[in-house]
Formats: sequence, structure tokens, C-alpha cells
Amino acid sequence: MRRLALLMCLTSACAGPSVTTVRPEPPMPPPPAPSKAPPVPSGPAARELAPLPLQRVTSTEGIFTAEVEAVAAPKLTRHEGSTRLEIPLGTEAPLSCFVYERPIDAAGAVIAVAKAAQGHRSVSVRSLTPTDVSVVAGAPVMFVDMDYEVATSGDRVSAGRLKLMVSASPELPLLCAHDEPGYARTFQRITTGIATTLQVPGQPRAPVSMTELRVLKLDGRLAGFEWRTGRSLGGGTQRTEAFTSLLLPGSENGPRAEDRTITTVTDDAGQLLEQRHAYAENGGLKLQVTLRRDRPSKPPRPMPATAYRYEGRQGSRTLKGHFTSIRGVATEEMIRTGIRDGLLTGDASEVLFDVYRPEADATAPTEVVLRRTPAAGPRALTVTTGTVTEEARADASGALEWTERILPEGRLTTELVYATPAPGKDDSRP
Repeated sequence: MRRLALLMCLTSACAGPSVTTVRPEPPMPPPPAPSKAPPVPSGPAARELAPLPLQRVTSTEGIFTAEVEAVAAPKLTRHEGSTRLEIPLGTEAPLSCFVYERPIDAAGAVIAVAKAAQGHRSVSVRSLTPTDVSVVAGAPVMFVDMDYEVATSGDRVSAGRLKLMVSASPELPLLCAHDEPGYARTFQRITTGIATTLQVPGQPRAPVSMTELRVLKLDGRLAGFEWRTGRSLGGGTQRTEAFTSLLLPGSENGPRAEDRTITTVTDDAGQLLEQRHAYAENGGLKLQVTLRRDRPSKPPRPMPATAYRYEGRQGSRTLKGHFTSIRGVATEEMIRTGIRDGLLTGDASEVLFDVYRPEADATAPTEVVLRRTPAAGPRALTVTTGTVTEEARADASGALEWTERILPEGRLTTELVYATPAPGKDDSRP
């Protein structure tokens, strides 16, 4: 009965990309500090399955195909914007997956499941713990353990762990869950296999020219990821997309999910044409704004400033206006070039740029100052963006391979763990 109730909560949370609204419940406490060595699973928690027969899955609408390990054919249920797969493993509980038809926020999807479970009167979610981040089929994948308790008859309480996996694929996002003790490696193997084989029938999408994955850690604990891709649009125009998904520990309102997206389009000279920003907290959109570069004035202005206009919303407030920048709004690639040529191989002690950070100020550019800190290492830097300063280390191409800054929740670090092409192999990366 405990497991059935929780899976019903999961179903309501996953029927579509929107977040389910639930009534307030007691807050979820922060996860405990990690021990030096995690305990070795024993008893039911140590159970695993040998590889199961592969089942071919095709959605009735022709939206996707996949191969799934299962003891029998999975059951498919259509929802608005998603399809649910109920995968029999031959154990007490099936493995459930949702295949979405449009992008989802990875951290927001995890929080939606936790809130839906927390909304059930007998369930208390105790912690959300990311356990692994990797790249599967050209997309970031995050695994999360959700520990919970269920009140039973009398004063008795039973504990459980819901295993979650979310794939932030731009074409077919995937969210999977299994609510049964043990089978941790089995769950990771089967869901990784689904993500690897999941595809849209027909002509494949043009491959990206570069990818980068950074893991985010809060006080040494895995907390999320940053994912960056670059793609040619033809004629020298490039588009880069950067996604950040972060799970922060409990406060008085429970754990918090932050998801950010920045999409940048540049011209054949590498100058910014357009930049779109979106920020969501706990699955709710807080900011969405687009910045566009104006066409050069005729006749040219006396000062060689570049004009930009922005439009969007921040909460209930409408954003619309324009500003100018003497330096011009810098892209990520421009900053990398400045680090490489100015700080790593040049004689400059600092380099300055204007960037657009609408969460801090949507009405004007924000200055970024990067300085060498030789005492901390040959490629060590400090990066000051507005009023926020972080420590950093660059690789030979000028990309920041490690950063550290202080948040109210603790010390947040990012580390570059995956890149194609490898850093330094192709300096033409967008």
C-alpha cells in the first residue's frame, strides 16, 4: 500500500511538464553531511538483477522508439505531452518512465516528484541526494535518491527510497523512477539503456559541434550540472545553449531547485546577435527575457557604442527597454579568448568585459573583471561579476575548468568533467 500511494503521487507529478500544485506540508530537512565512506548495502538494499531480455517499444503516435530491459512488454499510457512506460522487472514494483515531447527542467522535475509525494498526507520526504551525473546519448543525465518515510497504523513509520533518473535531452527528455529497496545498479543500467536507445523516427538532428559538462557540488556533495552545446546555423552564424540545473538543500520551505537556460546566437564575426535568458525556481518560471543587438545607426554614432534592446518578464513585471555598451556585450567565447590571450599568454594582469545578467540587472550590462592570481597557481583567476566574486582556474584554451563561490547554502564549486572536442584540440569552438 505504501508503494502504491507513492507511485500514484509520481504519476500526478509526471503527467506533463508543468509542476503539480500540492498543499503545504512539513518542510524537508537538509540531507545529512556525507560520511567518509558510504555504508555497503546489505539485505534487501543489496539486491540486483542480471540483464533482462530487451523489449522493443514504439509509441502508438510514432513519437519515439526505444529498447527496454524487461521481463515482458512494457505498458504504454498516453498523457498530455508525455507517455508513461510501466516496465515489469519481475520484482514487487515496476520501473516507471515518462518520455516528454518538449524540454523539461531537470532539477524542477525532481522537485515536482518530491512535492507530489510530500503532498500525500502519510508521506514525508526526508532528503533529495544526487548520486551521479553523466553524458548519455549526447545529453546530461542525473540520478537522484529520494529518501522518505510513511506513517502507518499507530505510531509506526516505514522508510523507503525512490530512485530517480532524469535525462535533459532536447528532443526526448526522460524521467524514470523505481520505488523498491535495492536494485540501484539495475536501475542505473536499465534507465541508461533506455536513454541510449530512445530516438525520434526519421532523419536525425544535425550533430552539435561542441559539448561541455560541468558537475556542481555544494560543500563537496553532488548538487547538479551545467551543460553547454554549440551548433552551426549556417553562414557563419552559431548558436550556443547553456543549461544549469541545481538542487539546493533544505531550508524552512524544503529543498529548492534552480534551472537556468541561456541561448546565444552570434554572427560570422562572433558578435552577439541575440541572447535569451530563462530562470525557473522549483519548476516555476521567474524570469524570461530576450536581448537583441540593434542594427548599426546611419550615420554612425560619434561614440562607437553598440545598442541593444531587451524584452520579457520578471515575475509579474514587464521588462522592455534599451541600453548601449562601449565594449559590446561579450559572449562566452570572447571571454575565453580574453583569458587565453590576455591573462595566460599575454602580459595583462586583468581583463574587463560587459555581459548581460538580467537576474541581477535587466536594464544594463554588468561588468566582469578577471584577474590573475599567480599565488594560487599558473592559471588561477578571480572573477568578479558585478558584486559577486569567485575563484577560478582556466584551461589552456581559456575555458574555466573549475570555479568556487560562496552561496548562503554553502560553498558551490563547478568542475569541467567532459568536453567534445577535448580542450585545446579545436580553438574554433563557439
